[in-house]
Amino acid sequence: MSAEAPTIRMVAGTTYRFSAVWASDDVNATPVNLTGCTALFMVVSYQGETLLTCETGSGIELEPEQGGIHLHIRPKQTDALIVTHWAGARYELRINFPNGDVFSLLQGRFQVQPGVIHG
Repeated sequence: MSAEAPTIRMVAGTTYRFSAVWASDDVNATPVNLTGCTALFMVVSYQGETLLTCETGSGIELEPEQGGIHLHIRPKQTDALIVTHWAGARYELRINFPNGDVFSLLQGRFQVQPGVIHG
């Protein structure tokens, strides 16, 4: 999995999901075993203010043997936000291993635009 990730774009107050598989760089692309790992996904403003957090069991589910990572941002996490706070926002996904190793898997820009439909 590359640390260079695409910009995430979503409409405020909607659902956003993505899944990824973390695999080794070998010719077989062997999935990384995530047994005992935890994951943390954060979006921070340009100024460093935390705007959104998901973690294992609360927005992130792991499939340990398959190297699977599933992120789910719920509508309520972005429905009452002030979209201008999100200008220049960045995200990062980290995986923490039981032995203390920490890997930053994805980093990129996070854009939220206001919806047309409210309520």
